[in-house]
Amino acid sequence: MKVGIISDIHSNYHALEAVAKELQKEKVDEIWCLGDVIGYGAFPNECLEWVLENCSQFILGNHELALLSFVDITALNDYAARAILWTKEMVKPSLLNKLMEKGVQAFTQSYQLVHDTPVAPGSMEYILTAEDAYSALIRQVRPVCFFGHTHIPVAYELKGASAAKLSASEITLSSGRYLINPGSVGQPRDRNPDASFIIVSDGKVYFRRKSYDVKSAAKAILKEGLPEFLAARLLAGV
Repeated sequence: MKVGIISDIHSNYHALEAVAKELQKEKVDEIWCLGDVIGYGAFPNECLEWVLENCSQFILGNHELALLSFVDITALNDYAARAILWTKEMVKPSLLNKLMEKGVQAFTQSYQLVHDTPVAPGSMEYILTAEDAYSALIRQVRPVCFFGHTHIPVAYELKGASAAKLSASEITLSSGRYLINPGSVGQPRDRNPDASFIIVSDGKVYFRRKSYDVKSAAKAILKEGLPEFLAARLLAGV
């Protein structure tokens, strides 16, 4: 089976459309979303509707949890909190009802899906270092765990008593344990503004990037009266 895995769209429909076209070209059998479909950007309804219609797996991120009031908005940074308050005013009630049916993790026979960390799904904790990755790798309940939250594409493999960071854009999954982040579709933070996602097929993981109309996405944020920083960071990929 060929699967496209996306995460952290953050209401950026321009980026999502570009990635959706790539996934269609790739002829993926399924699309899995690791959460944070909303927040920061200008198109929460459009992005939620697309994910709910097209993703066979969709787990909640911390921004969805805040939208549903499962996470106190004061736990978010100021930019995130302001965007969530705006999103609460904009999002369709019918979409909120559908979000209530989702959880913070999902499983297949070989894969675990979380937004933040398999150590404590829904905790909003970050996996940013090899030490963080090792702690997750020894606790995840499937050989391979896909996670988001950091907005940075990365892969780790358990090697003895440590986590080895893998630098290749194509990874062959062996019988070991892996922790893989597809990066962010709608707000990359690795100084590359292109939308990030992965393809998983026949025991291999392929990291992909796709350019899109970043300027239009940034202008839409400003048009809605959201913080200027949220528009500027799209252009810089931070």
